[in-house]
Amino acid sequence: LPSPDARRSAFALRRMLAARDWQEVITFSFVAVGDELALDPAGKPLAVLNPIAAHLDAMRTTLLPGLIGVLQTNLKRKLSRVRVFEVGRVFERDGFAQPLRIGGLAFGSSAPEQWGERTRVVDLFDVKGDLEALAAPLSIATTKKVLPWLHPGRSASVSVNGVPSGWLGELHPRL
Repeated sequence: LPSPDARRSAFALRRMLAARDWQEVITFSFVAVGDELALDPAGKPLAVLNPIAAHLDAMRTTLLPGLIGVLQTNLKRKLSRVRVFEVGRVFERDGFAQPLRIGGLAFGSSAPEQWGERTRVVDLFDVKGDLEALAAPLSIATTKKVLPWLHPGRSASVSVNGVPSGWLGELHPRL
């Protein structure tokens, strides 16, 4: 079990994200091998020998398949703005490590629609601003980095106080 401090900090992160207009979601740890390969064609999905369902035949190595699935469901229901995050475990390729990760996905306008503000599409800088607010007073730095699931010209690695902590970017057009 995570330490009490880790549980408190995850709770605080959830509250801060909710205050910044993000909605928390909880998705399955089981995903489709095809979804994992769509994100990273050179990746090696963690296949399950006896899946609970035919289409859930791998363990997630990132939170992204679930977040994309939530976005797809919301778009089918005609939502024009989606800002979701998940705090959950992912499974590393060694088969034993299950680190706790946080992931988010923003789509649509940068702010809820209202008469006093012009509608603007959410961009990388809006999300980076949310990251900076979450990390404060620590500093966030981004460095250009190409990842297979992100748009080649719109992706970066993220460091918090010089420690590599994740990535940020726009989904690749093929996704």
